[in-house]
Amino acid sequence: MSNHMRIAVLAVASTIGSATSVYAEPGGTSGVSGPSVAQGDFEIEFRTTTFTGDALDGDWAHRAQISYAFTDWWRPTLILRASQPDNGSAEVRSIGIENVFDYAPSRDWPVHLGGQFEYKFGLNGADDDVVLKLLAERRRGPFTARLNLIGERAVGTSVSEDWEHAYAARVTWRSSDNIVLGVEGFGEPAGGAHYWGPRAGLSFGDATLSVAYLAGFENAQADGQFRLALEFEP
Repeated sequence: MSNHMRIAVLAVASTIGSATSVYAEPGGTSGVSGPSVAQGDFEIEFRTTTFTGDALDGDWAHRAQISYAFTDWWRPTLILRASQPDNGSAEVRSIGIENVFDYAPSRDWPVHLGGQFEYKFGLNGADDDVVLKLLAERRRGPFTARLNLIGERAVGTSVSEDWEHAYAARVTWRSSDNIVLGVEGFGEPAGGAHYWGPRAGLSFGDATLSVAYLAGFENAQADGQFRLALEFEP
């Protein structure tokens, strides 16, 4: 194992007690995944989100993850998630094993396609979950558009077998080598909960810092959410 890998594993492990989480509410620490996989790519990322206004006011979500592409079509990721109520302490809610599969024949198509499968092991009273995603991406010059169509269901003997459906979307424009600007959104159509807003990313060396504010619409349980992500690709 390389020094970079050892450092990353220790960094992720150290966050188990205080980082990484995702609420059932759309957005949170969720991302908008692309289908591209390049063998040897190694990445660690930390995300945090705070909800503002309405029922979730003051609540936080945290997430830490580490990934490595073993081939040019498969990239597994270890994900830790935690939730933190207003004025409370963070509690780990799940450990997930996520796999992205790049559909290589589509790399030359107008829309690049891929798939994603994750199994989340629930902790501290949370159920296990299975998550499936269709990943679609279109690149044209400095512009990139992504769409994820998502299906998720709990796993267990006493849980509902119904699938919950959601979407995640993002359009970005690379204004320079170091700055990316865009708009992103997350939603659950059946529940009528949606969040949309601007996003900006700044790269410096091996790191990228991204910030976003998403406003809640319809049945969203918060007026909005501030999202922060720090990504390292050593």
